[in-house]
Amino acid sequence: MFQRTQLREGMTVRSIDGEKLGKVFSIGDDAFHIEKGLFFPKDYLVRYADISDIRDGEIILLHGRESLRNLSDEDRYGTTTGYGTTTTGLGTSAGLRADAGIKDRTREAGSTEGVTIPLHKEELDVTRRDVSAGEVRVHKDVVEEVKTVEVPVRRERARVERRNVDPGRPAMNASFQEETVVVPLRAEEVDVQKRAVVDEEVVIHKDAIEEERRVAESVRREEVEISSPDDADNRRSLNLTPDDDPLLRR
Repeated sequence: MFQRTQLREGMTVRSIDGEKLGKVFSIGDDAFHIEKGLFFPKDYLVRYADISDIRDGEIILLHGRESLRNLSDEDRYGTTTGYGTTTTGLGTSAGLRADAGIKDRTREAGSTEGVTIPLHKEELDVTRRDVSAGEVRVHKDVVEEVKTVEVPVRRERARVERRNVDPGRPAMNASFQEETVVVPLRAEEVDVQKRAVVDEEVVIHKDAIEEERRVAESVRREEVEISSPDDADNRRSLNLTPDDDPLLRR
């Protein structure tokens, strides 16, 4: 016998003759639901004992297409009640055995097993990523200016003076020839050399500033609408919580 752990929601269900019946949308302890329409009578409850095989992710039932069609006809005429039992009317000629294990959801009013319809909604997942927010450029310009420096320099100059001597002083080595005496004069010149030095430093820092930013985005959610065949105008839209069951209200 197949177990609950072997089934999962969304698996395709086929009859014994290969026809696609629908998909599994609710799994219980001993049975599961096939969703063929939005509401009953096209949703069927199937026991695990009625599974013929599970292969390639699909569930194969022991019953054929005609059995399901006959079950739908019996429910429409009100000939079947409870779970797998028949009463008056069409009787057992509908072609479905009493222990077939497939029944319409309309016959579950007295069942203690709940039916769950998942409703989905979208939520926002906010992530952050680094992007380029611009750049800062620091440009250095060369500025030329004239700087004046006072530098003291020295130079030599000639100064001629005459002094009186004692009369009658004898002359030594007097040649009585023309002669020119050259006395060199020296002076200091200023040579200018330039060298590069560090005048100051410019330091650039980056600080991280955190701010709050509001992000708005539209999201979707599913709502269920329940309509009663007895009162077609009495319709209401429900925003269900996980504790609500739109099909069976205990």
